[in-house]
Amino acid sequence: MTPSPNPAPNASSGAVVDRELHRRLLAGDRAAGGELVERHLQPLYEFVHYRVGADRAAVEDVVQDTFVVALASIETFDGRSSLYGWLCGIAKNKLRTLRRKHKPVPLADILDESDAEIDAILAKVDSEDLPDQVLEARETRELVGAALASLPLDYREALVGKYVDGKSTAELAAASGKGLKAAESLLFRSREAFARVFQLLAKKRGGIA
Repeated sequence: MTPSPNPAPNASSGAVVDRELHRRLLAGDRAAGGELVERHLQPLYEFVHYRVGADRAAVEDVVQDTFVVALASIETFDGRSSLYGWLCGIAKNKLRTLRRKHKPVPLADILDESDAEIDAILAKVDSEDLPDQVLEARETRELVGAALASLPLDYREALVGKYVDGKSTAELAAASGKGLKAAESLLFRSREAFARVFQLLAKKRGGIA
């Protein structure tokens, strides 16, 4: 199951979209299953890729198994996290099983060990003023990708839209249906979360390669 080169659909509607999609999945709407995959395939593929490494077949197997499990157990989704976060949780369980069979990739070990610290960073990012110098540092592509893949989907999309696609904050707001102030706030939190997660991963890895 290889993702298309197109970016993942915008997740700005967040919980509302998740609730409606969940309702349709519970009702047995087959089209909803396709929408779940289309919406989350690309970010989930990257989330798994930065934990598995270059083994494309293993990445595809984990992603495919994750969607199979999710669709078979959709009734267990309780709404306390986003659907994307729930899918990542399933993928982590699949990855733990995979690592028992294969020698872990070093960065995967770091990410796995850092889950609790990453969660703590994300929990504090709304209330703390945090440094953002890391965004201008000469990072390795691997660590940047791993940091992005560890962020919530709306954070990831805000950063990609701003710094990869080159969109202005006004354009991000218009595309997401948010007000300008809300888009600015999301981008600020996204930058701070990325900086903190990147610093954590670089430190645990022994510095920036």
